Amino acid sequence: MRHPPEGVAVVARHHWLMGGAIAFFLAALHLVVRGVPQIQPTPATYAISLGLALLYLGTGTLVWFGTPLGRAFNFVCSLVYLARPQMGLRLWRISDSTEFKAHFARAKPNNLRN
Repeated sequence: MRHPPEGVAVVARHHWLMGGAIAFFLAALHLVVRGVPQIQPTPATYAISLGLALLYLGTGTLVWFGTPLGRAFNFVCSLVYLARPQMGLRLWRISDSTEFKAHFARAKPNNLRN
């Protein structure tokens, strides 16, 4: 597995940490309230939380490997980071850098010459 540029790796790690945090706190919520009948999360709570965790974990992986969908998912997932401007604006600046954009650029095949 090749290592992406540092800026790309920072963004991917942030997404992985966010996905891991969501999954961790979902598991913690389940353990805390499983014995309390008055507080029972609905199946929708678990589905939405698990979906968000998978979205962030998947986005981190797509960004790491530079897939075309990775850049689009990165944009969507990075919106939540803007709630913390110091971190969010830093990630947006990285995502707007030429290094980051170049990581997602597809190499053009050489056999397209006429």
